[in-house]
Amino acid sequence: MIRWGVFGGSSRIYHSSLKPAFDELGHVVVDAPSRRGGDFAPYADMLARDDIDAVYNPLPNHLHAEWSHRAIDAGKHVLCEKPLTMSPADSADLFDHAAAAGVTILEAYMWPHHPRAHALLALAGDGSLGTLRSGRASFSYPMDMSSGDHRIDTRGAGALFDIGIYCIAPFLLMAARDPVSMAASATRNELGVDTSMAGWIDWGSGFSSAFDVSFDAPLRKQMALSASLGLVELPGEYVPGPPDASQIIIERRDGSVETVECAGANAYAGMVAHFEAVVAGEQKPVFGMEESMRLAAILDELHEHTALQA
Repeated sequence: MIRWGVFGGSSRIYHSSLKPAFDELGHVVVDAPSRRGGDFAPYADMLARDDIDAVYNPLPNHLHAEWSHRAIDAGKHVLCEKPLTMSPADSADLFDHAAAAGVTILEAYMWPHHPRAHALLALAGDGSLGTLRSGRASFSYPMDMSSGDHRIDTRGAGALFDIGIYCIAPFLLMAARDPVSMAASATRNELGVDTSMAGWIDWGSGFSSAFDVSFDAPLRKQMALSASLGLVELPGEYVPGPPDASQIIIERRDGSVETVECAGANAYAGMVAHFEAVVAGEQKPVFGMEESMRLAAILDELHEHTALQA
């Protein structure tokens, strides 16, 4: 059973999602300190403890790399919030460091650990949908642009870094290969940070996906998939996955409709349980180094492409 330390005990995502997951699994949070303004000593003190096995890192994006490295230096496994870092080079350094230290680091991406996601990925991979043609996903929510939230300045660096994983990574997992090309457009604030972005990714072999993310639109979490033998819809919000029973709706070429019933679950608890199994050597990562590095390269290219439009 993993004994956890948490960077930033006041973190919203920790209290709303990860702490309930730890509680559900019976994992113990040994220490969850908060920094005192610019004083990070409480985090360093936590890492010095020998009764902590792993660290959850939900700090603002610009601190992910530094404090994940520090946790690895202390011999701790790391579950780090997305994005793992803000550049492919920094992500590669983290994985190399973790491998050299003999510890596990994973990006905290919960979606693949929900039963409905399991079912969708299985359908996409077992041939029952035929050839994958296109996917689309949207994630938006209205943010107060005058709030000083770190996600809308250089500390978080925008909508793509914050929620892009939810619209891109499902199709990345389905394709399991590097993209061929991509295009995007973005709306940026006075700091040059994207508050909205929409784009398209060509995964090769006739499969592509479209995404849009925004901090400046009503709440929307939608996902769909088109394949040669069926059109797939996921009713309701697709991420993190419904806590109660849900469905996958498949419309076949002849117009018939199939319904796949899926159990409800806490996807965060599934992610934490998977992390524990990976640390124990019992499972291979669902979203590990290969997937995180592929995603980091995509986010980097999309940012570079849209920055040239400014």
